[in-house]
Amino acid sequence: MQKVFLTIYQYFLTRKPLLYLLFAGTLGLFLLLAGRIRFVEDVYAIIPKDQKTEKVAEVFGNSKFADKLAVMVSLKDTTQTAPDSLVAYGDALGAALEQSAAPYIKNIRYRIEDDFTLELFQTIQEHLPVFLSEKDYAKIDTLIQPAVLKTTLENDIKLLSSPGSFAINEVISRDPSGISFIALKKLQELQVDDNFELYDSHIITKDQKTLLLFITPNFTAGNTGRNKLLFEALNRGIDSLGKNHPQIRTLYFGGALVSEGNAAQLKKDTQLTLSITILFLIFFISIYFKKKRAPVLILVPVVYGAAFALGFIALIKGSISIIALGTGSIVLGIVVNYSLHVFNHYRHTGDMRQVIKDLAFPLTIGSFTTIAGFLTLQFATSDMLKDLGLFAGLSLIGAVLCSLVFLPHFIGGTAAGPAQKHSWIDRIASVRLESNKWLVGLIMLLTIVFAFFAGKVQFEPDMMQLNYMSKELKQAEQKLNAISGAALKSVYLVTEGGNLDEALVKSERLQTDIDRFRAEGKISSAGGVSSLFMSDSLQRARIARWNVYWTADKKAQLLSDIKTQGFALGFKPGAFQHFEQLLATSFETLDPAQLSGIRKSYLDDYITETPGRASVVTVLKVPQAFRQAVVDSLEAGNDATILDRQYLTSRLTQMVNQDFNRIAWIVSILVAVVLFLTFGRVELMLMAFIPMFISWVWILGIMGLAGIKFNIVNIIVSTLIFGLGDDYSLFVMDGLLSEYRTGRKLLGSYKSSILISAITTIAGLGVLVFAKHPALQSIAFISVTGIVCVVLMSQILIPFLFHLFIKSRVKKQFHPWTLWSWHRSSFSFVYFASTSVLLTIVGLFLVRLNPFNKEKGKYSYHVLLSNFCMSVLYIMGNFRKKINNPLRETFKTPAVVIANHQSFLDILKMAMLNPRLILLTNRWVWKSPVFGWAIRMADFYPVANGIENSVPLLKTLTDKGYSIVVFPEGTRSTRPPMKRFHKGAFYLAEKLQLDIVPVLLHGLGYTMTKGDYLLKNGPITAQYLPRIKADDTSWGVNYQERTKSVSNYFKAQHTQLTKELEQPKYFKEHLFFNYIYKGPVLEWYLKIKLRLENYYQQFHELMPADGRILDLGCGYGFMCYILYWSSQEKRRITGVDYDEDKIETASHCFSKTDDLQFIHADISRFVFEQYDGIVISDVLHYLQPEQQVAVIENAIQSLLPGGILVIRDGDRDLKEKHKGTRLTEFFSTKVFSFNKTVNGLHFLSGQMIKDLADKHGLSFERVDHTKYTSNVIWVLRK
Repeated sequence: MQKVFLTIYQYFLTRKPLLYLLFAGTLGLFLLLAGRIRFVEDVYAIIPKDQKTEKVAEVFGNSKFADKLAVMVSLKDTTQTAPDSLVAYGDALGAALEQSAAPYIKNIRYRIEDDFTLELFQTIQEHLPVFLSEKDYAKIDTLIQPAVLKTTLENDIKLLSSPGSFAINEVISRDPSGISFIALKKLQELQVDDNFELYDSHIITKDQKTLLLFITPNFTAGNTGRNKLLFEALNRGIDSLGKNHPQIRTLYFGGALVSEGNAAQLKKDTQLTLSITILFLIFFISIYFKKKRAPVLILVPVVYGAAFALGFIALIKGSISIIALGTGSIVLGIVVNYSLHVFNHYRHTGDMRQVIKDLAFPLTIGSFTTIAGFLTLQFATSDMLKDLGLFAGLSLIGAVLCSLVFLPHFIGGTAAGPAQKHSWIDRIASVRLESNKWLVGLIMLLTIVFAFFAGKVQFEPDMMQLNYMSKELKQAEQKLNAISGAALKSVYLVTEGGNLDEALVKSERLQTDIDRFRAEGKISSAGGVSSLFMSDSLQRARIARWNVYWTADKKAQLLSDIKTQGFALGFKPGAFQHFEQLLATSFETLDPAQLSGIRKSYLDDYITETPGRASVVTVLKVPQAFRQAVVDSLEAGNDATILDRQYLTSRLTQMVNQDFNRIAWIVSILVAVVLFLTFGRVELMLMAFIPMFISWVWILGIMGLAGIKFNIVNIIVSTLIFGLGDDYSLFVMDGLLSEYRTGRKLLGSYKSSILISAITTIAGLGVLVFAKHPALQSIAFISVTGIVCVVLMSQILIPFLFHLFIKSRVKKQFHPWTLWSWHRSSFSFVYFASTSVLLTIVGLFLVRLNPFNKEKGKYSYHVLLSNFCMSVLYIMGNFRKKINNPLRETFKTPAVVIANHQSFLDILKMAMLNPRLILLTNRWVWKSPVFGWAIRMADFYPVANGIENSVPLLKTLTDKGYSIVVFPEGTRSTRPPMKRFHKGAFYLAEKLQLDIVPVLLHGLGYTMTKGDYLLKNGPITAQYLPRIKADDTSWGVNYQERTKSVSNYFKAQHTQLTKELEQPKYFKEHLFFNYIYKGPVLEWYLKIKLRLENYYQQFHELMPADGRILDLGCGYGFMCYILYWSSQEKRRITGVDYDEDKIETASHCFSKTDDLQFIHADISRFVFEQYDGIVISDVLHYLQPEQQVAVIENAIQSLLPGGILVIRDGDRDLKEKHKGTRLTEFFSTKVFSFNKTVNGLHFLSGQMIKDLADKHGLSFERVDHTKYTSNVIWVLRK
């Protein structure tokens, strides 16, 4: 990544006009495309969607319920009633709106005219059978009984004689029997809410305090621009009438009004928050960088990123949610970070190439995770969140490209170099808070507390809380809910079909269940179209039923009875002519056009028709106790959808929860994977990820403590926190690793950039507190809290963990922890501790509490102890164990056993050799809380009590056949050479007249180093030396002389054993741990290189065992370290390489000593000194031919007498094999960039090297063990 952006920078460095043209052209193109984008002002875009909620959105989006405005007219004095005044005001307002707002109103209903009622009654009477159900015929049976008929006619006389509705009189004249009233009563089913009644043909509440007008806008709720004109006209009408009716108050509420209010407020909030953010950024950047051009330059990637995003969105989908765009201040606060990183790092380095080199990796990888985090919002179920994620992600892509491609050239010389004084942010960033153990402890304690409260975080169940509503609008909503609870208590039953008739058929199938529930009292009321608007099939069935019912005899009997009863009551002879015609009528099905008036006035709210699709809504009022049972029953086996507010609230809460969990998991996994791929180590991934996880625990805990709820909008915090947390973690970790790898201290610059980033991001997020829209406000507190948390954790916990597991250990020259080594060591120590306790318990019964043969019990315990020690060592399967006992020593004859001491494992190793061994130990082992009881019962003796005092006790033990194990060094030596032998072991041998058995231990000091608990891989060896007889005076006549002679012999034998065992391959793990955590590519390269080179065994054998060695082209220094350790640190090695990064990496290995030197230099200009051996490996082909000759001759002249020059390179004389060499060099220099070259490749000729050897009088030897390449070795000896 560095190479790509450095190449781009170098290319445009001499082509500035082309750069400016490219920038202006792409920016102009993006702005041109952005101008075509359509802004969606749909407030419902915020609501999560699934199949069920989409059905809700579709039903309410297409129905008149969603868009209808309810205008409520009431007296300001709520204790009074004046229905006539309300009616007069309502008529005036309705008439005014019909004139002033006609273009914006589809219809307005404020009174029901008698003409319409008469038309409705006539339609019902003219098609009476269609409106009668099966159960209505039982009522007809009752109505046509003579006695009932008489009562009905008497009531008809009274109604006709009294002043009343013309429509009622007309109905009676057409149907004096009252059969039509059975159908007319079904109009009541349209009244879902029983709190309303008609007063003078107006809809008014039963307490006559509120009159209602209903307005259906001409435009959908999403068309806020047109609807705004309607509301302005409505407000003008209310204000105008208010002058003449000061006692009346008018409120109105509806979905279209809410949508317009949200859109207007979002626009205001977006302008306000973006303006404040931009002004703050300009002020802050000017103050911090103290450059006039700095604010403009830093905001260039912001503008470019926004244009890039809008341009691509215009191409991809053509529209964006205005709410998503309203969060632009969030995106702005994040996007500006990239340019700030570039500008601030340039301020520290003064070298733009170095800036690109340092930042290309963390910026691109960090931005990738942030971008991917925002793009995971595409998995959310809210359209608004999807738009936000797309806008934010694309903005970041544009900004990071601009920051790395264009911005470096725009900055030019505007920033000062590294000589600038440290700012206050630099001083804050330089504070190493991770070293404060009290602070780290407090963080851990607070994490536990917050983890407890994190489980108390709840999700906001009411999505409508995210709508913005003015004070007046809230009052109107409260009043509407107060006078009409139908919306809160109703269940909506929706049936759908390809056309209206299909939808009606499905709705009618459910009517039987609805009637049954009504009869059982589980449904209070049902309102819908089924009573008045029926499918063709049902109409035909009902007409057929009518015809079957009215036989000729039944008709004749009814007409006879009604005429007889009517004449007796004073009806005229022709009064029943219309009724007679009604009975004789041959009825047809209703044409939909005949019901257009009814549908427009009563049924449009319940019917939705779109091309190829229609739906019918039935509104049910269901008591809470039966709601779930009714819903389950109606949905089971029926092609219907049940919608109710309680379900919707519950489902939306569930979906928000699922969205949150889904996004959190996706982002977490994504960040973890990216961190792992970036650093190549699980350990580094966890060090970077755990602080982010703790940050999230803090955020949830603070929310739980403060009672703040999650909602569908602020769940974007999860992507934001993980995205920024990943950015910050990458920068901090990259700074730590850079210092660990090469010693370059970038962490201070990175930390100051993070603080600047945090300030600007908090500004972009915190400014949302000034927004009035709840959706934007809900983001502010959580986001600011989250950013503070991730900054603290990244600045404190990551360095703390890095220091704990890596840096503090390498300072002591210990291997850094790895996850596997920690797990392996922990398991071994847990096993050791647990079995020690078990061994102690068993020992109590065998030794202390044994009432029988104590000596046999003690020997059994010794056998158990020996096997326990063996099990501890052998359960550590990571290292090989070897015991060399050529003389088959069995310790049948007691002896004093001496061994070198480098590790705690020495005790276990010696104890496992034979059950009849008693070890002399120091005080800390003797008093060990884990192992101390066990060894005390085995009669191990503490040397702190004095060797002289131990003789009687040890004499008793040796008489029983036990041998004594002593470590003559007294204490563990951390590294060669072996310490001075104390005389105690030899004193005991003399006093007890015992032989001495030397045992050489090797590898234990490496496997478990003194002061360290990490168990490393490696072979451990125990080698017996011949038994030294007590009467053998060749070792000395007293214990003082024996101490000296045996010590010299023992150390010489150990040195010889070390030389045999510590060949180059022995150090492969040690070398690996010196380069671990320095990059996945380097780790991979090291493993491959060691295998290919056979661990440099051949070079080890060729080079002198001691003296000065020069390695030209040493690379990362692998061979230098191997050769140094393989010589028991006798070789003094200097490595030289042209690649400064490799030299810095080699110089910062924790095992480096003063005898290992690494120099950054061009070997063609390197000043040679005098050396015993020189290696020139795989480097000469990067030089020009004349330079190659000069370097070889300089090396020859620098050799001391007897010195050796080893050259390895590709021999161009081997034409077939040379093809393989050229291929490997192509990958090395061009693909993976392991090696640098500026002169091209010029491979050597073996003959040329031989000629040079002959010229300078050196012996010449050619070694070729290659199969596929021409890389051969030439050995020149002086």
